[in-house]
Amino acid sequence: MLTLSRRATILGLLTASAAPLRAAGLVPLRIEVPNVRNLQFFSLWVALGAKLFEGEGFSPQILPAPQPRSVGGRLFTGEADVAVLPPPMYLGMMAEGKPIRLFANLFANEPINLVLRKDVAARLKIPSSAPLREKLQALKGLKVGVAGEPPPRLHAMFAAGAMDAKTDVEIVIVPGPGQVAAIRDRAVDALFAHTPYLETAMVEHGAVLIVDTSGGEVPGLAGGQIHALGATAMRIAENPAMILAATRAIARAQRLAHSDLPATVDALIASGATNAARPQVEAIAAIYADAVPLAPHISIPGIRRAAELYPAHPRHPDFSRTGPEAFVARDFAVEAISSLP
Repeated sequence: MLTLSRRATILGLLTASAAPLRAAGLVPLRIEVPNVRNLQFFSLWVALGAKLFEGEGFSPQILPAPQPRSVGGRLFTGEADVAVLPPPMYLGMMAEGKPIRLFANLFANEPINLVLRKDVAARLKIPSSAPLREKLQALKGLKVGVAGEPPPRLHAMFAAGAMDAKTDVEIVIVPGPGQVAAIRDRAVDALFAHTPYLETAMVEHGAVLIVDTSGGEVPGLAGGQIHALGATAMRIAENPAMILAATRAIARAQRLAHSDLPATVDALIASGATNAARPQVEAIAAIYADAVPLAPHISIPGIRRAAELYPAHPRHPDFSRTGPEAFVARDFAVEAISSLP
Protein backbone atom coordinates (compact mmCIF):
# COMPACT_ATOMS: atom_id res chain seq x y z
CA MET A 1 0.00 0.00 0.00
CA LEU A 2 1.26 3.48 -0.83
CA THR A 3 2.31 5.79 1.96
CA LEU A 4 0.44 9.02 2.59
CA SER A 5 3.42 11.01 1.32
CA ARG A 6 3.50 8.98 -1.90
CA ARG A 7 -0.25 9.53 -2.45
CA ALA A 8 0.23 13.26 -1.92
CA THR A 9 3.05 13.22 -4.48
CA ILE A 10 0.81 11.55 -7.06
CA LEU A 11 -1.96 14.08 -6.49
CA GLY A 12 0.62 16.85 -6.81
CA LEU A 13 1.91 15.52 -10.11
CA LEU A 14 -1.61 15.40 -11.51
CA THR A 15 -2.13 19.09 -10.83
CA ALA A 16 1.39 20.28 -11.60
CA SER A 17 1.01 19.95 -15.36
CA ALA A 18 -2.25 21.90 -15.33
CA ALA A 19 -2.43 25.67 -15.06
CA PRO A 20 -0.51 26.70 -11.92
CA LEU A 21 -2.58 26.53 -8.77
CA ARG A 22 -3.39 30.06 -7.74
CA ALA A 23 -4.22 30.71 -4.09
CA ALA A 24 -5.95 33.93 -5.10
CA GLY A 25 -7.83 34.92 -8.21
CA LEU A 26 -9.51 31.57 -8.87
CA VAL A 27 -12.62 31.90 -10.98
CA PRO A 28 -15.82 30.53 -9.38
CA LEU A 29 -17.31 27.44 -11.04
CA ARG A 30 -20.85 26.79 -9.81
CA ILE A 31 -21.76 23.10 -10.04
CA GLU A 32 -25.32 21.99 -9.27
CA VAL A 33 -25.65 18.39 -8.05
CA PRO A 34 -28.71 16.25 -7.26
CA ASN A 35 -27.39 15.83 -3.71
CA VAL A 36 -24.07 16.01 -1.90
CA ARG A 37 -24.02 12.47 -0.51
CA ASN A 38 -24.07 10.25 -3.58
CA LEU A 39 -20.81 8.57 -4.59
CA GLN A 40 -22.26 7.67 -7.99
CA PHE A 41 -21.02 11.13 -9.03
CA PHE A 42 -17.61 9.55 -8.61
CA SER A 43 -15.54 11.47 -11.16
CA LEU A 44 -16.79 14.80 -9.86
CA TRP A 45 -15.98 14.01 -6.23
CA VAL A 46 -12.50 12.75 -7.11
CA ALA A 47 -11.82 15.94 -9.06
CA LEU A 48 -13.14 18.00 -6.16
CA GLY A 49 -11.19 16.20 -3.44
CA ALA A 50 -7.97 16.13 -5.44
CA LYS A 51 -8.32 19.89 -6.16
CA LEU A 52 -8.16 19.34 -9.89
CA PHE A 53 -10.56 22.21 -10.63
CA GLU A 54 -8.23 24.56 -8.79
CA GLY A 55 -5.42 23.22 -10.94
CA GLU A 56 -7.36 24.52 -13.92
CA GLY A 57 -7.81 27.96 -12.35
CA PHE A 58 -11.34 27.52 -11.01
CA SER A 59 -12.84 27.43 -7.54
CA PRO A 60 -15.67 24.85 -7.50
CA GLN A 61 -18.83 25.77 -5.63
CA ILE A 62 -21.18 22.83 -5.07
CA LEU A 63 -24.88 23.72 -5.15
CA PRO A 64 -27.25 20.94 -4.02
CA ALA A 65 -30.51 20.95 -5.94
CA PRO A 66 -33.69 21.71 -3.93
CA GLN A 67 -34.83 18.20 -4.90
CA PRO A 68 -32.83 15.54 -6.78
CA ARG A 69 -35.30 15.60 -9.69
CA SER A 70 -35.02 19.37 -10.01
CA VAL A 71 -31.27 19.28 -10.70
CA GLY A 72 -30.36 21.31 -13.75
CA GLY A 73 -33.00 23.93 -13.09
CA ARG A 74 -30.39 26.44 -11.97
CA LEU A 75 -28.68 26.19 -15.36
CA PHE A 76 -31.63 27.94 -16.95
CA THR A 77 -31.86 30.68 -14.31
CA GLY A 78 -28.15 31.45 -14.54
CA GLU A 79 -27.50 30.38 -10.95
CA ALA A 80 -25.24 27.46 -11.96
CA ASP A 81 -22.61 27.11 -14.66
CA VAL A 82 -22.73 23.32 -15.00
CA ALA A 83 -24.77 20.51 -13.44
CA VAL A 84 -24.51 16.79 -12.79
CA LEU A 85 -27.35 15.25 -14.79
CA PRO A 86 -28.46 11.63 -14.23
CA PRO A 87 -30.32 9.91 -17.10
CA PRO A 88 -33.86 10.70 -15.87
CA MET A 89 -33.05 14.40 -15.87
CA TYR A 90 -31.10 14.77 -19.10
CA LEU A 91 -33.61 12.55 -20.95
CA GLY A 92 -36.47 14.71 -19.70
CA MET A 93 -34.68 17.88 -20.79
CA MET A 94 -34.11 16.38 -24.23
CA ALA A 95 -37.80 15.45 -24.44
CA GLU A 96 -38.73 19.06 -23.75
CA GLY A 97 -36.21 20.39 -26.25
CA LYS A 98 -34.34 22.40 -23.65
CA PRO A 99 -31.01 23.91 -24.77
CA ILE A 100 -28.96 21.47 -22.71
CA ARG A 101 -25.60 20.13 -23.85
CA LEU A 102 -23.87 17.18 -22.22
CA PHE A 103 -20.09 17.59 -22.38
CA ALA A 104 -18.43 15.16 -19.94
CA ASN A 105 -19.25 11.54 -19.13
CA LEU A 106 -18.88 10.91 -15.39
CA PHE A 107 -20.01 7.27 -15.12
CA ALA A 108 -20.29 4.71 -17.89
CA ASN A 109 -21.26 1.37 -16.31
CA GLU A 110 -24.32 0.48 -14.26
CA PRO A 111 -23.97 1.67 -10.64
CA ILE A 112 -26.33 -0.99 -9.28
CA ASN A 113 -24.73 -4.35 -8.47
CA LEU A 114 -26.03 -7.71 -7.28
CA VAL A 115 -24.93 -8.97 -3.87
CA LEU A 116 -25.88 -12.14 -2.01
CA ARG A 117 -26.63 -12.39 1.68
CA LYS A 118 -23.61 -13.86 3.47
CA ASP A 119 -25.26 -17.15 4.47
CA VAL A 120 -26.81 -17.61 1.03
CA ALA A 121 -23.42 -17.11 -0.62
CA ALA A 122 -21.89 -19.68 1.76
CA ARG A 123 -24.62 -22.19 0.92
CA LEU A 124 -24.52 -21.75 -2.85
CA LYS A 125 -20.72 -21.55 -3.13
CA ILE A 126 -20.81 -19.80 -6.51
CA PRO A 127 -17.27 -19.08 -7.78
CA SER A 128 -16.78 -15.38 -8.49
CA SER A 129 -15.00 -16.42 -11.70
CA ALA A 130 -17.98 -18.44 -12.97
CA PRO A 131 -19.65 -17.30 -16.21
CA LEU A 132 -22.50 -14.82 -15.77
CA ARG A 133 -25.11 -17.33 -16.96
CA GLU A 134 -23.94 -19.96 -14.49
CA LYS A 135 -24.03 -17.52 -11.59
CA LEU A 136 -27.50 -16.24 -12.40
CA GLN A 137 -28.93 -19.72 -12.91
CA ALA A 138 -27.71 -20.63 -9.42
CA LEU A 139 -29.97 -17.87 -8.06
CA LYS A 140 -33.18 -19.39 -9.41
CA GLY A 141 -36.02 -19.10 -6.92
CA LEU A 142 -34.29 -16.57 -4.67
CA LYS A 143 -35.82 -13.35 -3.38
CA VAL A 144 -34.07 -10.34 -4.92
CA GLY A 145 -34.60 -6.93 -3.37
CA VAL A 146 -34.59 -3.91 -5.66
CA ALA A 147 -35.87 -0.32 -5.52
CA GLY A 148 -38.85 0.79 -7.56
CA GLU A 149 -37.16 2.27 -10.65
CA PRO A 150 -34.26 -0.13 -11.46
CA PRO A 151 -36.20 -3.33 -12.42
CA PRO A 152 -35.65 -2.77 -16.18
CA ARG A 153 -31.90 -3.05 -15.52
CA LEU A 154 -32.44 -6.10 -13.32
CA HIS A 155 -34.38 -7.72 -16.16
CA ALA A 156 -31.61 -6.81 -18.61
CA MET A 157 -29.03 -8.45 -16.34
CA PHE A 158 -30.97 -11.72 -16.09
CA ALA A 159 -31.73 -11.67 -19.81
CA ALA A 160 -27.96 -11.55 -20.41
CA GLY A 161 -27.83 -14.88 -18.57
CA ALA A 162 -30.66 -16.33 -20.70
CA MET A 163 -33.11 -16.03 -17.80
CA ASP A 164 -36.38 -14.23 -17.15
CA ALA A 165 -36.34 -12.34 -13.87
CA LYS A 166 -40.15 -12.29 -13.81
CA THR A 167 -40.34 -16.05 -13.43
CA ASP A 168 -36.89 -17.24 -12.39
CA VAL A 169 -36.54 -15.15 -9.21
CA GLU A 170 -38.93 -13.42 -6.84
CA ILE A 171 -38.54 -9.67 -7.21
CA VAL A 172 -39.19 -7.80 -3.95
CA ILE A 173 -39.51 -4.03 -4.19
CA VAL A 174 -37.51 -2.49 -1.34
CA PRO A 175 -36.98 1.30 -1.29
CA GLY A 176 -33.31 2.20 -0.88
CA PRO A 177 -33.39 3.21 2.81
CA GLY A 178 -34.81 -0.20 3.72
CA GLN A 179 -32.42 -2.34 1.69
CA VAL A 180 -29.73 -2.86 4.32
CA ALA A 181 -32.34 -3.89 6.88
CA ALA A 182 -33.89 -6.26 4.33
CA ILE A 183 -30.66 -8.18 3.89
CA ARG A 184 -29.78 -7.99 7.59
CA ASP A 185 -33.18 -9.35 8.61
CA ARG A 186 -33.20 -12.02 5.88
CA ALA A 187 -36.25 -10.55 4.18
CA VAL A 188 -34.42 -11.03 0.86
CA ASP A 189 -31.68 -13.37 -0.33
CA ALA A 190 -30.00 -10.84 -2.58
CA LEU A 191 -29.93 -7.12 -3.28
CA PHE A 192 -29.65 -5.25 -6.56
CA ALA A 193 -28.34 -2.09 -4.94
CA HIS A 194 -26.16 0.99 -5.31
CA THR A 195 -24.27 3.21 -2.92
CA PRO A 196 -24.59 3.70 0.08
CA TYR A 197 -26.64 0.53 0.60
CA LEU A 198 -24.31 -1.63 -1.49
CA GLU A 199 -21.12 -1.01 0.46
CA THR A 200 -22.96 -0.98 3.80
CA ALA A 201 -24.43 -4.41 3.12
CA MET A 202 -20.99 -5.69 2.15
CA VAL A 203 -18.87 -4.17 4.94
CA GLU A 204 -21.30 -4.33 7.85
CA HIS A 205 -23.25 -7.49 6.98
CA GLY A 206 -20.86 -9.55 4.85
CA ALA A 207 -22.91 -9.45 1.64
CA VAL A 208 -20.99 -10.93 -1.29
CA LEU A 209 -20.72 -9.29 -4.70
CA ILE A 210 -21.99 -11.87 -7.17
CA VAL A 211 -22.57 -9.86 -10.37
CA ASP A 212 -20.21 -6.93 -10.90
CA THR A 213 -22.22 -4.76 -13.26
CA SER A 214 -20.10 -1.71 -12.42
CA GLY A 215 -17.07 -3.70 -13.52
CA GLY A 216 -18.67 -4.40 -16.90
CA GLU A 217 -19.70 -8.01 -16.27
CA VAL A 218 -23.01 -7.45 -18.09
CA PRO A 219 -22.14 -6.02 -21.53
CA GLY A 220 -25.59 -4.51 -22.02
CA LEU A 221 -25.14 -2.47 -18.85
CA ALA A 222 -21.58 -1.34 -19.56
CA GLY A 223 -19.97 1.36 -21.66
CA GLY A 224 -23.02 3.59 -21.56
CA GLN A 225 -23.96 7.09 -20.54
CA ILE A 226 -25.03 7.30 -16.92
CA HIS A 227 -24.26 10.56 -15.09
CA ALA A 228 -22.93 13.47 -17.13
CA LEU A 229 -21.91 17.08 -16.74
CA GLY A 230 -24.10 19.43 -18.73
CA ALA A 231 -24.47 23.14 -19.39
CA THR A 232 -26.74 25.33 -21.47
CA ALA A 233 -25.83 26.11 -25.05
CA MET A 234 -25.64 29.77 -24.06
CA ARG A 235 -23.18 29.18 -21.21
CA ILE A 236 -20.98 27.09 -23.50
CA ALA A 237 -20.96 29.83 -26.12
CA GLU A 238 -20.24 32.50 -23.51
CA ASN A 239 -17.41 30.68 -21.72
CA PRO A 240 -16.01 27.69 -23.62
CA ALA A 241 -12.75 27.99 -21.62
CA MET A 242 -14.64 27.22 -18.42
CA ILE A 243 -16.30 24.17 -19.95
CA LEU A 244 -12.97 22.91 -21.30
CA ALA A 245 -11.31 23.40 -17.91
CA ALA A 246 -14.09 21.48 -16.17
CA THR A 247 -13.79 18.66 -18.70
CA ARG A 248 -10.02 18.52 -18.27
CA ALA A 249 -10.39 18.32 -14.46
CA ILE A 250 -12.79 15.40 -14.90
CA ALA A 251 -10.39 13.69 -17.31
CA ARG A 252 -7.60 13.97 -14.73
CA ALA A 253 -9.88 12.55 -12.05
CA GLN A 254 -10.70 9.60 -14.28
CA ARG A 255 -7.02 8.92 -14.83
CA LEU A 256 -6.51 8.94 -11.09
CA ALA A 257 -9.43 6.55 -10.53
CA HIS A 258 -7.87 4.05 -12.93
CA SER A 259 -4.30 4.41 -11.68
CA ASP A 260 -4.31 4.73 -7.89
CA LEU A 261 -7.18 3.42 -5.77
CA PRO A 262 -5.81 4.56 -2.36
CA ALA A 263 -5.33 8.11 -3.66
CA THR A 264 -8.81 7.96 -5.15
CA VAL A 265 -10.24 7.01 -1.75
CA ASP A 266 -8.32 9.91 -0.20
CA ALA A 267 -9.87 12.27 -2.75
CA LEU A 268 -13.40 10.95 -2.17
CA ILE A 269 -13.06 11.49 1.57
CA ALA A 270 -11.49 14.93 1.09
CA SER A 271 -14.38 15.97 -1.17
CA GLY A 272 -16.84 15.77 1.72
CA ALA A 273 -19.23 13.70 -0.40
CA THR A 274 -19.31 10.90 2.16
CA ASN A 275 -19.20 10.62 5.92
CA ALA A 276 -18.85 6.84 5.78
CA ALA A 277 -15.96 5.08 7.49
CA ARG A 278 -12.92 4.47 5.32
CA PRO A 279 -13.54 0.70 4.90
CA GLN A 280 -16.89 1.45 3.27
CA VAL A 281 -15.38 4.12 1.03
CA GLU A 282 -12.66 1.66 0.02
CA ALA A 283 -15.27 -1.00 -0.76
CA ILE A 284 -17.37 1.22 -3.01
CA ALA A 285 -14.33 2.83 -4.64
CA ALA A 286 -13.01 -0.61 -5.60
CA ILE A 287 -16.33 -1.30 -7.33
CA TYR A 288 -17.08 2.09 -8.83
CA ALA A 289 -13.61 2.91 -10.18
CA ASP A 290 -14.21 0.36 -12.94
CA ALA A 291 -17.46 2.11 -13.87
CA VAL A 292 -15.63 5.37 -14.54
CA PRO A 293 -14.92 5.89 -18.24
CA LEU A 294 -11.30 6.03 -19.30
CA ALA A 295 -12.02 9.44 -20.83
CA PRO A 296 -14.98 11.83 -20.51
CA HIS A 297 -16.35 11.36 -24.02
CA ILE A 298 -20.16 11.44 -24.10
CA SER A 299 -21.64 8.21 -25.49
CA ILE A 300 -24.41 8.75 -28.04
CA PRO A 301 -25.34 5.02 -28.10
CA GLY A 302 -25.28 5.18 -24.31
CA ILE A 303 -27.88 7.95 -24.29
CA ARG A 304 -30.14 5.91 -26.56
CA ARG A 305 -29.75 2.87 -24.32
CA ALA A 306 -30.43 4.94 -21.22
CA ALA A 307 -33.78 5.91 -22.72
CA GLU A 308 -34.70 2.21 -22.72
CA LEU A 309 -33.49 1.39 -19.21
CA TYR A 310 -34.12 4.49 -17.10
CA PRO A 311 -37.23 6.50 -16.26
CA ALA A 312 -37.34 10.06 -17.60
CA HIS A 313 -38.82 13.16 -16.00
CA PRO A 314 -41.22 14.43 -17.14
CA ARG A 315 -41.21 12.11 -20.19
CA HIS A 316 -38.95 10.21 -22.57
CA PRO A 317 -37.54 11.90 -25.67
CA ASP A 318 -38.55 10.85 -29.17
CA PHE A 319 -35.19 10.30 -30.81
CA SER A 320 -36.85 9.54 -34.14
CA ARG A 321 -37.56 13.27 -34.36
CA THR A 322 -34.44 14.80 -32.79
CA GLY A 323 -31.46 12.57 -32.09
CA PRO A 324 -29.35 12.79 -28.95
CA GLU A 325 -26.51 14.28 -31.00
CA ALA A 326 -28.34 17.60 -30.89
CA PHE A 327 -27.86 17.74 -27.11
CA VAL A 328 -24.16 16.89 -26.92
CA ALA A 329 -21.05 19.08 -27.05
CA ARG A 330 -18.51 16.43 -27.99
CA ASP A 331 -15.50 18.61 -28.80
CA PHE A 332 -14.63 19.45 -25.20
CA ALA A 333 -13.73 15.88 -24.24
CA VAL A 334 -11.70 15.47 -27.43
CA GLU A 335 -9.78 18.70 -26.79
CA ALA A 336 -9.33 17.95 -23.08
CA ILE A 337 -7.76 14.56 -23.76
CA SER A 338 -5.54 15.89 -26.53
CA SER A 339 -4.25 18.66 -24.24
CA LEU A 340 -3.20 16.32 -21.42
CA PRO A 341 0.33 14.92 -21.29
